[in-house]
Amino acid sequence: MRHALSPLFDPRSLLVVSDRALPVTDSLPAALRDATTELRVAAGGTFTPPEQLAGVKAGERPDLALVFVEQGDTERVLTTLGSLRPRATIVLSPLPSPSLTEWCRHWAREHDTTFLGPHSYGLQRPYAGLNASLHPQLARAGRVALVSQSRTLMASVMDWADDNRTAFSTVISLGSEATLDVATVLDFLVSDPRTDSIALYLEDVRNARALMSVLRAAASVKPVVILKAGRASERRSSVDPMGARPPIAPIAMGGVSADAVFDTALRRAGAVRVRFFVQLFSAVKALSFPKRPNGRRLVLFANGSGPAQLALDLMTQGAAVTRAQPTENTRILLREILGPLAWTDNPVVTFAPLTADQTTRAVEALIDDPEVDGVLSLIAPDPSAEMSEIARALARIAPRARKPVLTCFMGDATTRALRRILDEVGTPSFRTPESALDAFASLAAYHYNQQLLQQLPPPESIDDAPDIEGARLMIESARADGRTTLTEPEGKALLAAFRIPVVQAILARTTSEAVIAAQQIGFPIAIKIASPDIERKSSVRGVHLDIRNTNELVTAFQRMLVTASAAAPSARMLGITVQGMAGAPGAVKVSAGIVRDPLFGPVIRFGSGGSQAEVGMERGLELPPLNGFLAHRLIERARAWRQSEMPMVTPAALAQLEDLLLRVSEIACALPDIQSLSIDPIMLTEDGVIAADCRITVCPEPSTTDRGQDFAHMAIHPYPARLVSHAVFPDGQPYTIRPIRPEDAQPLQDFTRQLSAHTRYMRFISAMRELSPRMLTRYTQIDYDRELALVATVRQPDPAHPEQLREIIIGVARYLRNPDGESAEYALVLGDDWQGRGLGVQLMRTIISAARHQGLRRIEGFVLASNSPMHKLMKRLGFRNDPDTDDPAMRLVWLDLRPELSGQEGDNAPGDTASS
Repeated sequence: MRHALSPLFDPRSLLVVSDRALPVTDSLPAALRDATTELRVAAGGTFTPPEQLAGVKAGERPDLALVFVEQGDTERVLTTLGSLRPRATIVLSPLPSPSLTEWCRHWAREHDTTFLGPHSYGLQRPYAGLNASLHPQLARAGRVALVSQSRTLMASVMDWADDNRTAFSTVISLGSEATLDVATVLDFLVSDPRTDSIALYLEDVRNARALMSVLRAAASVKPVVILKAGRASERRSSVDPMGARPPIAPIAMGGVSADAVFDTALRRAGAVRVRFFVQLFSAVKALSFPKRPNGRRLVLFANGSGPAQLALDLMTQGAAVTRAQPTENTRILLREILGPLAWTDNPVVTFAPLTADQTTRAVEALIDDPEVDGVLSLIAPDPSAEMSEIARALARIAPRARKPVLTCFMGDATTRALRRILDEVGTPSFRTPESALDAFASLAAYHYNQQLLQQLPPPESIDDAPDIEGARLMIESARADGRTTLTEPEGKALLAAFRIPVVQAILARTTSEAVIAAQQIGFPIAIKIASPDIERKSSVRGVHLDIRNTNELVTAFQRMLVTASAAAPSARMLGITVQGMAGAPGAVKVSAGIVRDPLFGPVIRFGSGGSQAEVGMERGLELPPLNGFLAHRLIERARAWRQSEMPMVTPAALAQLEDLLLRVSEIACALPDIQSLSIDPIMLTEDGVIAADCRITVCPEPSTTDRGQDFAHMAIHPYPARLVSHAVFPDGQPYTIRPIRPEDAQPLQDFTRQLSAHTRYMRFISAMRELSPRMLTRYTQIDYDRELALVATVRQPDPAHPEQLREIIIGVARYLRNPDGESAEYALVLGDDWQGRGLGVQLMRTIISAARHQGLRRIEGFVLASNSPMHKLMKRLGFRNDPDTDDPAMRLVWLDLRPELSGQEGDNAPGDTASS
């Protein structure tokens, strides 16, 4: 079946409407040229649509219309074009215009067309010979897709690619995004078999949830590299007077910049961010290489010390690439190959004229070293060396090496031809050490971020379930008092509701109340000013520690109120809070909390606490939800971890700190009304952790859920534990239906292999016997906002260990949201031994309920016309059955989700046999 965007990217017919010659017809293959109609527009934007278009049957719609006319003629041309209702339309208007963009958006919806532009530089699909852009040459056909929100950047990259022989699967400039946006294009590229890697230039994010959803789907199977503008700009309105897109700006939120949050989001999505324009070129070149490193350890191999030392200096300036340490066996072998005077540590340097044989043996030895993740060969011009043979040797080694082998032939006049030798075999070769290191850094960051992408909390990440209703009561109580800041006792009660250990705090409005509280807690105590308007109490001398008796307490109480009122005369003073002294002398102080980003929702931060608290990028940041792996990585990324006292924390205390971060993550997930949360300090001792102070602010109004979506306030949809259910077959055997998880990859492969040839064909419409690694990743590492996969499982004895039970998959149902955002495509397959037992009905009812809960309006699937059991099952569930207009061998089987299902049979309905 064709993808919804296939008429745009892979058209079968083409209509060109322009007032000038365009390069589109120069490269078209014969079949598409025969299905192309060119219409020249006269002055004033007038033209007459022909009664019959080339390659289009009477009554059918053309696939793609390409329009390029004067700005003032665009609306008139599109109005005339509307009678033909093309399935996809590209408008290459020269200038941005908000009014034209809005008009085009309305026109596209009215005529049901996928719309690229206006103000777009166009689209190229080199393999198909399609140059629907303003660039005069068609790019070379490759496996990297470039998606740009800037027409000028696309033009620049295309010009650079022409000279550097860089190849692309797709190049597209989105223009003003009247309807077609980044997320929709990425959705196509995820499943595009001609695209292996994606490079993306971003200027703004309009829907963070949609972008994160599709980025996670794309990056799970294909490397995604992103260059984003706007780090140093002020945020502007959604459209400036010229209709340009506003950049993502570094607005500070609790000391956390929006740009830092964007970095965090990309890392969690599994994508790689580059900072500079030139790095995008390096990344594009590196991504065309199929080898990926399993780490950041790079070894340098050079024919001179100068380039090697320069590259080494660059490696030590940041943590993106680390210096590999070859083993002693490798160093001994290198001395045999390169001679006793060569450097054999890292960098590996020979000072004698290099030969092709030495190059081959040395690089292969480095590839075989277990302490090395990648090799960078730095070769400077040497009249005494076999330069061409060295290049050819590297061209033989790199494509078959199991680790990335990058090359840098420095210079230009004599080395340009040498780089071309490497380029011709698809191996990235660079002109400078900087660009080569940037390329490897992109590959290494991809590996690290993939580890983060695969992390999903289990259905119940914390055994001790939180008291969510109790926490909500704290929030409602504050709102009832007209406050958006919780008092310290309220805040600690909220933390305690999520099982976070806290130091007890009692609010005292008078000295007598303070004395009573102290007697309840027991001396020594600490007191703090209680004011919703004072964020850092120490700034108004609002903290007094180690009070040991009543006299000290009364004196400190009175002095604190006077001092704090003088320092903050407009602040509301509620009194003081009394609490026990937390933490033994020398306890490590850290902090954790939640800040709310306007685009990406809640963000969890971790760093040093107390007077040593960091700001900005020195803190570790992560998007919720967290699991243990993510919590540990969050701690490691903070500067606090690298301070001398953190490694002294006991393993038990570190485990409790990770658990505390998991509970903070649960707060972020379960309470959308939290605006900010700061736990500072958190005291780490040998015995564990305890929260000594906290500050919590809430949104003025209760949050609302959009379209019935769960967790709509978050950029990443947590594991939908509410869909886990348990049932029993008529024969008494229990089974479970639950959402799929990444660790289901091998069970899913086992399930697929055990299907009969007939069942596999009905599901995949092919004779495939198993899922490819990419398909396996794609089906198990999903984003629960854009798709849902449910597996039915039973527990059976493990053949390898009969005394143990293992969980096996017996059925799978899934749906994937379509680009329109309102419908989804479903699929269902049951194991042969489990058909006819009502399992298909149960899986489909669960899928239908989930789709309706998510606000979808329609669910549809394409079923082979010969698959009568599936047709019977879907009829029983109330689905309609229509012919597929593109393929007579298929049927479109769909259900309108808006009315409630009626006339269904009960749960004990007759068995089913289903694959679709």
